[in-house]
Amino acid sequence: MSVKGTMTDYFQRLLDYWNEKYNTFPKAPWDEDINPLLYLSEPDEEEYVFWKPVEKKDVENFSAIETEIRMPLHHSIKDYFNSYLFLSLEGLYHSNYIYLEPVEPDKDLLSYFKNLKNYEESQGKEFRYIQIGFISPDEMAINLDNETGKIYIEDYETDNLKLLANSLEELIEEIKLKK
Repeated sequence: MSVKGTMTDYFQRLLDYWNEKYNTFPKAPWDEDINPLLYLSEPDEEEYVFWKPVEKKDVENFSAIETEIRMPLHHSIKDYFNSYLFLSLEGLYHSNYIYLEPVEPDKDLLSYFKNLKNYEESQGKEFRYIQIGFISPDEMAINLDNETGKIYIEDYETDNLKLLANSLEELIEEIKLKK
């Protein structure tokens, strides 16, 4: 299955879960700096809004980004950022709680990739692993190997990488929603 296909399945499960459990849409923290395209409500008293993922119509042209960072990007990372606009993609993966990078309306992907590259290079590392999220409670990075598409957990303290999933599709497909 494609990255978009696994994201479609995930978001359908998410919407079904919220509808069955709460008879609503998912909630996320309100952020006044985010284009409200995905918001379905005004912020509540706790500053949360209902939201819904939207299939991305204006896809990103990654050639300008790839030129700027001087590196071709793995097809799965392009598919991830070009499939949907969403505020949250999270849940349990095996025994770990993971959060993947949201794709909000008007997200500046060029800055996102440039910042990742600048950080890696400032640490004296080759820019090969693209942070796509983090794992809780340890707050370790979830990285996509730009050469192979495999997903790793990075331990900042030891600089070790541990295989998490063989692909972004596998990772998203196996995320369990909070119950």
